[in-house]
Parts: sequence; structure tokens; C-alpha cells
Amino acid sequence: MPRMNPLLDRLADYPMVELERRKEAVAARGLTLYDFSIGDPVEETPAFIRQALHAAVHPHLGYPSIAGAADLRAAIAGYVARRFGVDLDPATQILPTAGSKEAVFHTPLLVVDPAAPDRAVVFPDPGYPAYQRGVLFAGGEAVAVPLDGDHVFRPWTLPEALLQRTRMIWLNSPHNPSGAVTSLAELQRAADLCRERDILLVCDEAYADIFHGEPPPSLLQAGTEGVLVLHSLSKRSGMTGYRSGFLAGDAAMIARMRKLRSNPGLSSPDFVNAAARAAWSDDAHVAERRGLFRAKRQLLLDLFEELGLEVHGAEATIYLWVRVPAGHDDESWAALLLDRGIVVSPGRMFGVEGAGRSYVRLALVPSVEEIRAAVGALRAVLS
Repeated sequence: MPRMNPLLDRLADYPMVELERRKEAVAARGLTLYDFSIGDPVEETPAFIRQALHAAVHPHLGYPSIAGAADLRAAIAGYVARRFGVDLDPATQILPTAGSKEAVFHTPLLVVDPAAPDRAVVFPDPGYPAYQRGVLFAGGEAVAVPLDGDHVFRPWTLPEALLQRTRMIWLNSPHNPSGAVTSLAELQRAADLCRERDILLVCDEAYADIFHGEPPPSLLQAGTEGVLVLHSLSKRSGMTGYRSGFLAGDAAMIARMRKLRSNPGLSSPDFVNAAARAAWSDDAHVAERRGLFRAKRQLLLDLFEELGLEVHGAEATIYLWVRVPAGHDDESWAALLLDRGIVVSPGRMFGVEGAGRSYVRLALVPSVEEIRAAVGALRAVLS
């Protein structure tokens, strides 16, 4: 028997894998499922994006470039300039990625020295599970910082001893799962802190274009030195299956990431890049999607207000972070709902150090019509 990496045995199944098992068991009973779990909205990818992909499937497709095509990087630079008012050099400050998850997982490899005492990577808890797992596989010290209240992570409150051994900090704004948004002033303060201490600061901004009030700022607006941001087309443009996003920021860090990513050969195919170029070049379809998510969100917010349930954050993203009623924790309340065919994610799925156990997450993935039906089912269960 070959000898294995013991880390795989220490980690539980990826949270969404376990949730899929639970859904299958309920579906086998013949219940209609109202699925608010995995963040994969049912709406079609816009036709012009699909057409761009089809047109780029040539009779011969060579290996794609790790750096990404120049016209794709130019389209991304145009998006960043329109959306955030930041001018980036497409040649040196932008790196297309195969979605956001693999970039989250691999970025700690850029800074972690497994043999060094200062190998900590700090991230918000609750948060995206890949933050922790990428650090562990890189041989780093994964440090989860509990969030509550407004669910904004403020690195300047970290203990001095932790800051001294930290090489990288993850921010996530808008925050998954709560939808909380970090202000530009707070992003600036975090960037200044990390520059003073030679800590790489990376902000996961995958939900930057799904907002319900003022447009969220970007860490890039706090200057590009020593920082990276991560963006994705999955939620912005309804392209979850295309696996396309980008890293941008400090030119020296992008050069190092390009070298790192050439080793596993991480790049999206050219036909996906053609679709991505079309998507980053257009803002109208994103405004339409925002309106759709706002309509879905309001249906649920009205119900939760009627039932006296607390919803935290909710300024942005496609999620609602709902505090469970008295007498329940996240698992018991999610199980109660699942038994009636309503699928939500227990908050602990997004936590490392016990965070999230007082919440469940609902993803606005069903259609508006399905959510209207689900509202009736939820009202029947909860009242």
C-alpha cells in the first residue's frame, strides 16, 4: 500500500460534499427540494458570452498561456478602471485564473516556508473553507479569526505575537457567508498595516458586483503595493462552470504567481478566455443580474422580518446569513428545514473554530418563482 499524505485523513469531507449527501437522502423520499445551499444560481449564462465561447472553439486548440491572452488582460484592466477607478498595467499586474477556488487554494504557496517559524496565514472565520485548506496543504500555520457582530475582519486588532509570525492575511469583502462589506477606510488601514510588516494582503472580492446598496470598494483603491485581489465571473456573470477569474495588484507578486502557476500548469482554455473577455467587457448584464438577486432577496427578507428572524450583513453577495431561532443551533434548524424539503447550509460549514453555529446560510440560487413557492413552505414550517 503506498504511503499517503495524512492531512487528507485529518480533514473532514469538503462541506458541500456532505450537504449533497443529505440532499440526496431527502430527495429519495420524493419530497420537492427548495435548494438554497450551493451558490450556483439557476439562471442562464447570457447568450453573448456563450456565443463568444462557441466562436472560439477552433479546429485546433493549442496549449493556453499561463499569463492569459493579452486581449483578456486588457478587458480585465478595462473592467477594473470602470468599476473601481484604478488603472492597472495588463502586462504586469493582471493574471487570469481558472476560477477563484484554485487561486485561493494555491496563493499561500507564494509565501509559506514550511520550515520557518513565521509561516502563519490568517483568514476570517466563518469564511470560504478553501482559505484554511490551502494554507494546510502549503505547510503553513492556518489561523482563523472569529467574526461576529458586523462580520468585518480588522487585522489591526490582531495580537502582536501573531502579526510577527504572519506572512499573509486574507480579507473577504463582500464577505461570504454574511454579505458584510469592508469600507475603503478599513481596507486602507489593513493595507498600511501589512505594508509596514511585509505581510502579503489578499482580498477575495468575488462578490464585488453583487450588491444591494452602494457599490463595495476594492482593496486596489488602497494602492497596489504589497496587495492582491481576486475576482471571479462565477457570480458576476453566471459562469460558475466556466472556471474563470483573475488575480491583480502588485506587479512583483503577479510575476511570482505566474512563475508559481507554471508548475502545475494552471490556466483556462482559450475558448473560456474568449467568453471571459466578452463578460469582463460588458456591465449591462451584471446590472440585470443584480436586479434579479435583489428581487429574490427581498422575498426572503420580507418573510424573515414577518417571522422575527435576524438577518446579518446582507449588503452584498447572493447569500443571506440568518440567525437561528432560540432553542436551535445551526445543525438542528437546518435538519428541521431539510426534513420539509428546504435546503440551507448550517453555519458551521463555513467555520473553523466553532464559528457560525448560530446561523444558517441561504444562497439565492432558485428562480424567483421557486423562491415564492419556498416562502410559502418556509412560512408553513416556521410559523
